[in-house]
Amino acid sequence: MSIIRRLSLVSGALFIITASLFCSTVPADADAALPAPPQEEMLYLTASELAEEENLMAILWVQRSAEFRGLSYQAYNLAAREVDKAVTQRRKEEKNLRKTKEKLPEPHNRLLPLAVVMDIDDTIACHAPLEAYYAEHPEAKADYNAWRQWISSHRLLLPGAADFLKYADSKGVQVFYVTGRGPQDRRITEDFLQKAGLPFPDGFHLLMNDGSGGKMNYFAKLARRYDIICYLGDNVADFPIGASRDENPVIYKKDFADNTSGIPETDMQSGKQKTGMPLDIQAMLKRDKNATRNRIIDAHKKSFGTAFILLPNPMYGDWEYNLAQKFRRLPAEERIALRKAALKSFEFN
Repeated sequence: MSIIRRLSLVSGALFIITASLFCSTVPADADAALPAPPQEEMLYLTASELAEEENLMAILWVQRSAEFRGLSYQAYNLAAREVDKAVTQRRKEEKNLRKTKEKLPEPHNRLLPLAVVMDIDDTIACHAPLEAYYAEHPEAKADYNAWRQWISSHRLLLPGAADFLKYADSKGVQVFYVTGRGPQDRRITEDFLQKAGLPFPDGFHLLMNDGSGGKMNYFAKLARRYDIICYLGDNVADFPIGASRDENPVIYKKDFADNTSGIPETDMQSGKQKTGMPLDIQAMLKRDKNATRNRIIDAHKKSFGTAFILLPNPMYGDWEYNLAQKFRRLPAEERIALRKAALKSFEFN
């Protein structure tokens, strides 16, 4: 079912509800003027489809808004400015080093090469069309072939990405791509970098997921061998500050009688359905790990816009996955309930 079709269905359903509320005020002879109701099967979406519908505004914002393009250009302009400052400083350091080189022993008589460290997905490569496909086909998120086909065929880049990478290369700055993609995607990712005309599309500069659950190992190794100008990413885990994913534990209510929702529960370890055990959402939110990540960001607030360049991505990320362990594997109804419960609403008296 297409996104446009779904939006039409939702609009139709709202119209019917509104009409029913005020039917007592509509004259009997006016019934003939009302539009024919849509077919019954068109009024309903599955829970999985509803869960993905919640992402439509985010995807549409990325694809259509001038604000997203402006923020992307802004991020890469900031990164280019940092490259300029670093290159200017390096020339001064090289000049001073030539004067004192003979007086300094190794390794003090050499400078580390300059580099920038980049995430790939939704930092360089834009995946909004894939997210739109997932919204229409929720089951495809569990299908590796859908992901593989997408990354094998597209070369859609974020605004400003290609210009910045080529500019950094022209200034003698190396680029390292540190990605969460697994080793099985190495060849496809190298092909993507080459076909997109991006610099350093080789195995040495492309660092795949090492299975550690984060990128800190790579960050530490690169920092020992290179003078890192800045890091760019769409997730704060793309920066060397320890703000990686730290999911909330899944807590079930002890009182089985509280389960009046009729929602089948799923055991997080086995994936099998549990009976009569609803999530204790409020208990889970009291252990919200996003608060810890926010404190880490506050501690590094002066580095954002200089050492750390953050790209906008409202479509997915650790900020949502932290709501529960294996968040994406929870039943759709529970994902929706968690999202709503996590909101902070205005209290109107």
